[in-house]
Amino acid sequence: MTNTASLPLMLKSLRLSEFRNHWESLAEKALHEQWRPEHYLSELCHMELASRTDKRQLRYLKESNLPSGKHVGGFDFNAIEGISKARLHDLADNHEWVKQATNLLLFGASGVGKTHLASALGYSLIEAGTRVKFYPATALVQHLQDAKQQLKLQDALNKLDKYQVLIVDDIGYIRKTEQETSVLFELIAHRYERFSLIITSNQSFEDWDALFTDTTMTVAAIDRLVHHSHIIQLQGESYRRKTAIKQEE
Repeated sequence: MTNTASLPLMLKSLRLSEFRNHWESLAEKALHEQWRPEHYLSELCHMELASRTDKRQLRYLKESNLPSGKHVGGFDFNAIEGISKARLHDLADNHEWVKQATNLLLFGASGVGKTHLASALGYSLIEAGTRVKFYPATALVQHLQDAKQQLKLQDALNKLDKYQVLIVDDIGYIRKTEQETSVLFELIAHRYERFSLIITSNQSFEDWDALFTDTTMTVAAIDRLVHHSHIIQLQGESYRRKTAIKQEE
């Protein structure tokens, strides 16, 4: 008779938590239903993989810093022109653009749902196993500026490489200073053809001279962003304004 007393300890050492939690109860079911050994092993593996997937998604969600509640199902496509539900679902379900390090650029006035759409895609990508990080543009620039002052900018950029998709929200609110301009350009150049950026902006490209102090740098940044990109121009009335009007009625 095989001694299984040390099996829980071995499974713990191997970090097979679902095996350790279910091997006995599943073994009884396997005996009762006369499973083949490989069927029993396969069921345990499915449990382990499902648990690891769930834990990974929870970890990815926690680290993503995505705004809560902004999912695809909560977006009113009838109120906005420039994107259809079918196209958003295609971007959410077909991740070839992420594998190819393609960027997604969302333009539109304040309040039309740029952040909502970017976040909704972020949630969908995480469900598919992609690591995503959401940053307000001003917070990200400040983070990179701090790193640059400590002579650790390259380290900070490298750490962001673990995120296949980086969401930079409201890039139009960055102040036009040499320090902010330089780290923003460094970020764009660093991720070029390596990892995807999702950028939201209330300023179209012709107004990006307001972001960069140097026209040459502006052109170079735009060139890198659009070389491999999906560009979406949103038009419509501000959600926040409509909500405020309804509250007053």
